[in-house]
Amino acid sequence: MSQSTSEPGKQKFLVVDDHEAVLEGTVPAFKKHYSDAEILTAQDVQAAQTQLMYHRPTLVVLDLSLPEKPYAPASAEVGIAFLKMLMTGATAPNILVLSTNIKPLIQLKPLINTYEGGFAAMDKALPIREMVRLVDLSLRGSIYLPPEIRSRPEFDRRWLDVLTLKFKEGLTDKAIAERMQLSDRTIRNYWIRLQDALDVYEEPDKDIRIQIEIAARKLGLLN
Repeated sequence: MSQSTSEPGKQKFLVVDDHEAVLEGTVPAFKKHYSDAEILTAQDVQAAQTQLMYHRPTLVVLDLSLPEKPYAPASAEVGIAFLKMLMTGATAPNILVLSTNIKPLIQLKPLINTYEGGFAAMDKALPIREMVRLVDLSLRGSIYLPPEIRSRPEFDRRWLDVLTLKFKEGLTDKAIAERMQLSDRTIRNYWIRLQDALDVYEEPDKDIRIQIEIAARKLGLLN
């Protein structure tokens, strides 16, 4: 097992963002308000995983759009996968999501609601004092989601899988059923439940699946 190279008992913050300008603004703010904390940084998921292995931070602050490795393009898919890994791992660090688009968090809402660590999320455009307030909440083990995330309906993980397989991989309903090892009827039922949850209904001259895709993208269910 890897051992921490940081001073025992000292708070450690890991800031993960691929924008140098963001790091230059966020890190000094943390140093000012949390002078006793050790501030670590990473600009991609690979570097962040290395920091996690050696330092085991008290708090992880991350953007939702991240590159997998140096020089790779940033994407919400990578950021969400990394966040999910953090939340399902053994250490359960406190987390602050700091992103220009927090809508994709709706995909993890059930996981967030049962998370054992502190969790908060905010738009990057909000002032530093709000970031500090949410860091304090997260460090206390509290969970805070912005109203636009709290008020949205929860979506079954299997419904989200159907959306992904249809609109990202282009699979037919039959192929989706085979991939998910479910019946064709079950997949049809999932589409009906998605329509209800998204408030999408049959309209003349409109493709219902296209309307579902548009509504899902607006909610951040598809990145």
